[in-house]
Amino acid sequence: MRYIRIFLLFFEHVYQYRSRIFVWFLVSLFHPLIYLLFWSGRGINTTGIITYYLFYIIAGGFFVHVEADARPDILEGQLTMYLIKPFSYLQLKFFSELPWRMIQGSMGFIVLSLIAFVLAVPIQIVGLPTDMLLAIVIAVFGYCVMFMFKMIILLTAFWTTDISGFQQLSEMILIVCAGFIMPIYALSDPVRQIIYLTPFPYMIYFPVMAFMGKLSLSDNWSILAVQVIWLVLFYGLYKVLWHHGIRKFSAVGI
Repeated sequence: MRYIRIFLLFFEHVYQYRSRIFVWFLVSLFHPLIYLLFWSGRGINTTGIITYYLFYIIAGGFFVHVEADARPDILEGQLTMYLIKPFSYLQLKFFSELPWRMIQGSMGFIVLSLIAFVLAVPIQIVGLPTDMLLAIVIAVFGYCVMFMFKMIILLTAFWTTDISGFQQLSEMILIVCAGFIMPIYALSDPVRQIIYLTPFPYMIYFPVMAFMGKLSLSDNWSILAVQVIWLVLFYGLYKVLWHHGIRKFSAVGI
């Protein structure tokens, strides 16, 4: 019950920044539409490719940006106020980030619904209820994997005074390897196999493919198993970085 109260408190705080949410939603909206126009201009406008980029409108809303808190929390010393709370830093960051993602993701779902029903654009979506439920589970785990990855980037601020370069590099790699620019299945086989060895396609690409019904039941379970493995690895790495990083942390005048 207390976690629900924490979530509601953060949700109330986030709702005060409705204009900022709308601006960031426009960013996540325009990028997939631009890519879709690019492929349509080259005669590739099948139902599958249209659905793919329309789903990325929703997926873009769930793109985690928690690593942006590295400067105020660690470099400027605001981490001290989290250390005295009866919840872990990881839990508080999870609940502070989740309302942003849910609101933007809901906006993406509304836009997708309007495009599908008002403009009568065909959407390719999984049909069976069990497959839909499994796709939702994969999407939840994908979000958690991305969140833990971004938290690890955040903690690197314990060892440097500026993580912006590392942050931008990881963002660029994630955008490419998570399928934002183009579907991973359209890449050559060697490149595709290398990307599959990274955690990035399991954050967004495979959840989108699951919702499109492009994956078999065995594929869904395999992807879910890999997501769990990455989540455990990232959590273990987070604990190690937190254990060593908190010893280096210092704040003056807080």
